[in-house]
Amino acid sequence: MSATRSRTGLGLVVLLGCSWWAISSLAVGAVTAEHRKEIEEVKKDLSKVPGLISKKETEEAEKLLEASEQKLKQIAKDAGDDGPRLVGGLLKQIEQRRAGLSKRTAPAVGGGGGGGTFEKDVAPILVKQCMGCHGDDARGGLKFDTFAGIVAGCGGKLVVPGNAQASILMQKILASGDNRMPKGGKPLSADECRKITAWINAGAKFSGQNETRLSELAADGGSKKEATAPVAIATATGDEKVSFKRDIAPFMVNLCVGCHSGANPRAGFSLETFEKLMRGGRGGRVVLPGNSEDSRMWHLVGKQDPVKMPPGQALITRTNHGNLKTWIDEGAKFDGPDPKAPLRSLVPTEAELRSQALAKLSPEELVQQRTERANKLWKAAMQQDAPASESTDNVLLMGNVTPDRLKQYGEWADEAANQIAKVFRAKEQPLWRGKLTLFVFADRFSYAEFVQTNERRELLPEITSHTRIREPDDAYVCLQDLGDAPAEQTPGAKGLVLSQLTEAFLHRTGVQIPEWVSRGTGLALAARNDAKNDFYRKLAASAGTRLQSLAKPEDLLKDGTFSPADLSPVGYSVVAYMLKQGEPQYVQFVSQLLAGKSLDESLKSVYNADAAKVAAAYLAGGGAGKAAPRKNRK
Repeated sequence: MSATRSRTGLGLVVLLGCSWWAISSLAVGAVTAEHRKEIEEVKKDLSKVPGLISKKETEEAEKLLEASEQKLKQIAKDAGDDGPRLVGGLLKQIEQRRAGLSKRTAPAVGGGGGGGTFEKDVAPILVKQCMGCHGDDARGGLKFDTFAGIVAGCGGKLVVPGNAQASILMQKILASGDNRMPKGGKPLSADECRKITAWINAGAKFSGQNETRLSELAADGGSKKEATAPVAIATATGDEKVSFKRDIAPFMVNLCVGCHSGANPRAGFSLETFEKLMRGGRGGRVVLPGNSEDSRMWHLVGKQDPVKMPPGQALITRTNHGNLKTWIDEGAKFDGPDPKAPLRSLVPTEAELRSQALAKLSPEELVQQRTERANKLWKAAMQQDAPASESTDNVLLMGNVTPDRLKQYGEWADEAANQIAKVFRAKEQPLWRGKLTLFVFADRFSYAEFVQTNERRELLPEITSHTRIREPDDAYVCLQDLGDAPAEQTPGAKGLVLSQLTEAFLHRTGVQIPEWVSRGTGLALAARNDAKNDFYRKLAASAGTRLQSLAKPEDLLKDGTFSPADLSPVGYSVVAYMLKQGEPQYVQFVSQLLAGKSLDESLKSVYNADAAKVAAAYLAGGGAGKAAPRKNRK
């Protein structure tokens, strides 16, 4: 079957899970002398059709009718409001000629012999031409996806074995005007009509299982092979006007993938990957590179022919519409990294787009962005309380403590940043691009108000500081100033700064690492600076109590095992234990996590043990004394 015919059918594939606005403005034109000359030429061509039919030159007759129809439709389009009146009669004549051609080439009604098989001759036609409207989302309740659906029919017997003329299927195929199927598409060819008629007249037999999908039949023109055969994909050169990644993928992902993905995508057409897009659905390919007019996707999305897919309120813009046509006509080329990768991976999220925009800013511009963001967050929570502000090499400071106190926090912050850089061998200056914001609150009320207003949550009583790294907008630490001396909830302001800045450092890339690592590492580093601080001694002691709730040793290092209140003492105890076994190994372990490796992968790489073995060693040693498993060295 030709590429042109491949888009026709009793129904086109229910293709895209995206709605489309109507593009139906009538062209304003006028009938010209050239139009009338072309119409006279069409009349002459149509007068040749009866002679061709009588000579049994059916293919030539069919081509002539097709060419005449296309000319008339173009004239109607160019002529505007006068078009339908000008060419309507001739188009009707073409329909009549086609009906006559189909009847002439089809076997006589009632003739039992000579009929082809359903699997070989009929199923491929129905799959290609009808499944779009009569598949999973059957229009009018008539389903062609299995032979059982054809037998059941809808509103009458679809097929009368031995009598094609009495069969609704053939009556619809051979009808003229709006009654003909496929509705809005090209008529079936004479050869297709002959095959279906011959099969019905021979008894409409089917040797397979009635519930077998037509698209899965072994003789379905190779649909099974097509499902696994390599798909030809043209690579973009960079000279194209339209980029698939930039201009096409975003609206497909946002409006279409919802229905065209998963184990049972609508009409068997998946948009999960570019490769699947180019493979097409049960009815065949939906995109013909370089040929938008014969591409089913364009007919459903662009022309809404024969149906608008899908009904709904989602809108594709005029720009999307124009880009789709241009992209197909330019060869439907792919400019992504991998045609087998999820289509969603080609489309950045809003946060990713924001990050990309920020990445283009200079360091000075990004610091300005961070400063504006900090002011916005503060004013949202405390409009009447003007903050003091300070800036150092690594942080922007804002708070309602005194300026001198804020300056002291800035000095501690730079000391902490230098220590973190030394431990983790970080060369970036500052450690946080655009600097980290440090909010310092003089009282509990202002801290709680800030969290409730900007983070939409209640501040738990035991929380006196926290880190929030949510790029691209938020990169800050919040601290309640509880003084410099250790207390029940704080090691003192300086230790709290180091602890929170370490956590902010470990979260700065956006890579998810275990919570016990990010929480415990900062506390453990701060404890090494202040070995006599009673806060850390009590913190370690409380870890034993928290561990009593541990159901299985292997759960120790899993996220979600401990509550936020328990996470600090347990995380501190585990990290302190691992650091005691060797700081270089622990730093290497954390580096593996930050590189995107899993917990077990990182532990095996450094310690030659998985999480269960490390947890068992820690618990057996009481958090100290016994070495964590070390990587075997040869």
